[in-house]
Amino acid sequence: MSFFDFIGIKEAMFKRRKPRSIAEKTRETLWPTMGWKRMSIYLKNRVLRLSDTPRNIALGLAIGAGISFSPIMFTHFIQGGIIAFIMRANIPAALIGTVIGNPWTFPFIWWASITLGAALFSSFGFPAEANIPNDVTLSLLWNMLWNDPMRLFMPWMLGGYLICVIVIAITYPFYLSLIKGAQSARQKVLQRKAHKNAKQVTGQDT
Repeated sequence: MSFFDFIGIKEAMFKRRKPRSIAEKTRETLWPTMGWKRMSIYLKNRVLRLSDTPRNIALGLAIGAGISFSPIMFTHFIQGGIIAFIMRANIPAALIGTVIGNPWTFPFIWWASITLGAALFSSFGFPAEANIPNDVTLSLLWNMLWNDPMRLFMPWMLGGYLICVIVIAITYPFYLSLIKGAQSARQKVLQRKAHKNAKQVTGQDT
């Protein structure tokens, strides 16, 4: 799955009618047209419209956030969906949660994953590279993967998935509290609207 296939899945999920060009997809990924604030509101509304329990939605979001630390790029949607299915969490919420992993946050995510993994490998006496080479290229990464995986990719995998578990454990109660509060507030608004409409209908009948 290519980078642009990954962006295409997001577009399909959010029901965009007119597909974007490659340049538009790249620009939209780096800086949303609607702005980050409106994007946050949009995603929040998407989450609130999900028909599921707060537990399932919160766990799905936490899984999506955690799986963003996986070094296996362009598979976060797939991994998040599978884990959410196994844990009986909300799958669309897991896909939305992967927004934590984006071009702006990936450098910090990768640094944290590699640093933790390399430290653990070194503590057990295994060789490990704690930094991605400055002159890194796709061919160099591919060669390192096949010829010397213990130096970079295995520590990266270990660190990434350990942080994934930690992030899920930390963010789940946070998301759960937010969703319970938001759903309760939304329910009160809907009840007030229903009560107001009922009064208007009663007034018209009299």
